[in-house]
Amino acid sequence: MLGRRIVLAALVLAGILAAPLGTAALLVRSRPRTRTAGAWPATRRFAFALAGTAVLAAIVAAALRLLGGTEHNTIAGVAGLVAGSLIWVPVTRRWNARGHLCWSSSIFLFAVYLAYVLDWTFASHLGAASTAGGLLLWLFEVFAAVLAAAYLWEICDAIGSEQWRRRVAPATPALPASSELPFVSLHVPAHNEPPDMVIDTLRSLLHLDYPRYEIILIDDNSDDEQLWRPVQRWCARHGVKFAHLQD
Repeated sequence: MLGRRIVLAALVLAGILAAPLGTAALLVRSRPRTRTAGAWPATRRFAFALAGTAVLAAIVAAALRLLGGTEHNTIAGVAGLVAGSLIWVPVTRRWNARGHLCWSSSIFLFAVYLAYVLDWTFASHLGAASTAGGLLLWLFEVFAAVLAAAYLWEICDAIGSEQWRRRVAPATPALPASSELPFVSLHVPAHNEPPDMVIDTLRSLLHLDYPRYEIILIDDNSDDEQLWRPVQRWCARHGVKFAHLQD
């Protein structure tokens, strides 16, 4: 029994080390892929997921040994982490390696922590009432872990997906002629904003799929002329109306 608890503790420690690293990897910005569908992108994602798992396992193994873990417990922790990553590869095949590592390492931590706490609850011989209370708290932790996992899935799916599946919508009625659509005026307020950020926003609005609209940039009393002058020049070149309010 003691040996089982030590192994579970090694698994929990491996999860504690791996989950922050996997989460940090998800937040690292990478260049967008021009090709995300087909055999090669799927093979690339699979290979990167395996390579990322190997790198993460090596880091965790080194950390466990530095923390004084035995060779047996280190192997158990790393093996559990690798297994916890590989079982999710078919599910996360549309994600990049960063999304896969964040999800698998976090879920691994949830699972081994809940297993450790449940084992501790029964092995501590707290008595019937205390054991029942511990189980009730454990069920609350399971519920919280499920909610956290659902939220984490949304994050990993949004950031890590390379290939999006588009649902086929039912046929829509024909749109009215352009002359019958209402004219829309889009007002973009800014105040002491970085010029590049404002210009990127305006550039995105210029690509709207709508035939009758205008864009008006309203600079509201920006203090530094160097912030709004570049935007004014850009608007003049791209047919965007510009208004600078002062005093």
